[in-house]
Amino acid sequence: MSKGEPMVTASSGFSLDKTLPGILPPPPARLLLLSASPLPFLAQLEAMGYQVSGFSLDNALGFAQWPTPTREAIYQFDLPLAESDAASFGAAIVVGLSVQTHPLALWDQLAHWLTTDALVVLAAPQSPRPARMLHWLEHVAAMGARCGFSEQDEALSSADVRVFRRASVPRWQLRHVRPRDFEGVAALFQEVFGHALSRALWDWKYADGHGNAVVAARNGVLIAHYGGMYRDVMLCGKADWVFQICDVMVHPQERGVMTRQGPFLLTAASSAEIYGPLGFGFPNARAMLVAAKMGLYSEVGQMAEVRWQPAKPRFRLGSRVAVLKRGDVAGQAQVESLWAAMARDLRSGVVGVRNWAHLEQRYFSHPHNQYDVLAITSRFTGKPLGVLVLRRLETSCELMDVIAPLANLPLLLDQARRLTALWGLPYLYCWITKNYMPLFLSCAGKEEAINVSIPTSCWTDDPRAEVFKDKWWLMSGDTDFR
Repeated sequence: MSKGEPMVTASSGFSLDKTLPGILPPPPARLLLLSASPLPFLAQLEAMGYQVSGFSLDNALGFAQWPTPTREAIYQFDLPLAESDAASFGAAIVVGLSVQTHPLALWDQLAHWLTTDALVVLAAPQSPRPARMLHWLEHVAAMGARCGFSEQDEALSSADVRVFRRASVPRWQLRHVRPRDFEGVAALFQEVFGHALSRALWDWKYADGHGNAVVAARNGVLIAHYGGMYRDVMLCGKADWVFQICDVMVHPQERGVMTRQGPFLLTAASSAEIYGPLGFGFPNARAMLVAAKMGLYSEVGQMAEVRWQPAKPRFRLGSRVAVLKRGDVAGQAQVESLWAAMARDLRSGVVGVRNWAHLEQRYFSHPHNQYDVLAITSRFTGKPLGVLVLRRLETSCELMDVIAPLANLPLLLDQARRLTALWGLPYLYCWITKNYMPLFLSCAGKEEAINVSIPTSCWTDDPRAEVFKDKWWLMSGDTDFR
């Protein structure tokens, strides 16, 4: 390429001649070039005397977030460089960064391959695919700062081009969790909760696209974890998804750093910026208070417990009970029709999808807990009336879930109380969000107060989070720990 030829311009609007002169280190510095179409930039930078290693941003190495009809893919990102190249590049140019590249994976890779004080030029498309996060590029920049890259004040040609300099090695190294992190996560889980986390339970929550997490390490040891499971929901009658917060852990020796720069906030904020803005969880009062003070959560509801005495164990004239099992074709058809009716009844609220696929994942596939999944049908017509999910405990029977039109709730609760008596258990209880509690109290239930709030993520200041206020239908089966 001769000096008279124009500089290459990407579809993002980024051009070498307008952006890089006076910013990059002088040739023959080693540069990393990451672009959807790296070859034109590669040739030009080499002509300027740089030693360039170019890689395509589209060279996906598997999903970091698996796609569904409502959820877009986010791809894992690893550079195929020799370990001898670590900390050897003086700058990185990232052109065409999109919402499909995992931002923490990118920053983690840059931290590994770049020298101290290296420069990063980050250019996003001028017309990117619409992002779920309203301020996606701002969040990418914030994650860069947490990974030790400070944004610079150079005058640039586009608001979508940012310049960063690697300023320091942070006290805690953030990264996207990988399967190889299990041993470290299990050790942290044991330290925090006092009991073991099995690989089977970890896989049930996080493997095969079910969940994700952000971790923080110090001196190579994991000291914080902020995880979540993907939950498909009907949001005021429309299909969507939310990030269900679970396995929030900070090592006891690091808990004193509960500040806006501590590992809890760093992992929680990064999770909200990647997997938000819609989320929920079941924190206790202390955890809710801490997160609210940091600007991470706001309360949109509360859980209540409702209890019933056992009913008479005699059979019911109008209905019968049948056990549902994995692979039950007839049962699957019943569940799908019942879920459709329930979703119609709750179309002005927010409810997690309760179809057959959810039953199989949540209950039939649980690696440790056993549940009774029961179809209630009309004794005379065979018409499906509802599904109960019960868990027999030593001193009680827990109603985990209901799938039914709401008009059938009294009949289902009566059957649940009858089964409680047949099993010789002293009482039946369930968790339900307080906004729907009257439906359960009207069926001879009694409220027992529990101190469990329902938060929404407010870190990203997204107005959609407010739709959850007193709208959730949540039960014990919506948790990851019951």
